[in-house]
Amino acid sequence: MTRSLPLLLLLLSVPLSGCMARGSDRISSVVPLDLGEGATTVQHLAPDGRQGLVVEARDPVWHAPVLMAMLPRASGARGWDVVGLENDAGARVSSLEGRGRALVLARAKVGGMPATLLFVAGPDGADTGARGEPKRMVIRTLRLQTDGDGASFDQIGVQTTRRVFCSPSEAIAMTFRTALPEGNASEDVCRASPGS
Repeated sequence: MTRSLPLLLLLLSVPLSGCMARGSDRISSVVPLDLGEGATTVQHLAPDGRQGLVVEARDPVWHAPVLMAMLPRASGARGWDVVGLENDAGARVSSLEGRGRALVLARAKVGGMPATLLFVAGPDGADTGARGEPKRMVIRTLRLQTDGDGASFDQIGVQTTRRVFCSPSEAIAMTFRTALPEGNASEDVCRASPGS
């Protein structure tokens, strides 16, 4: 028994990743939402039970997906509010553009509690691999939060994959052990031509 104790202590000290993230922010039961281009009504999008409207469109120049979410006003007033999204720099924006990245909206559990998450994944800028080769991916996790005055997707975690991937979508699927709908396919960085 004493010989196995150091091994047990070593196993307990290894950081967990993916759907077994450390602490109270452990993410599990990830189920991506199947969104198509255009507007999709999502039942119980908000933590308070409100249905939401998620709009996915294509940028006319880059032909990349653009994602925006809206919720009816919580105060009972008529109308809709755009849900703020935290961008890479921490600024609040009204939509996220997915050029070279994957944008995946999902239902999940965070610390055992139901949540609506947005995963934003793209190649790690610090990865020095040659253009057209698989890259490590940075995955940002944003959680939909609501309060009396509004709603926003706030960042709750950032992780860099240990494995390399050609697709940011594949990185999300492997990290969170889930299957993504066909519409969530992202640009393949290994197919990018050196001149593009």
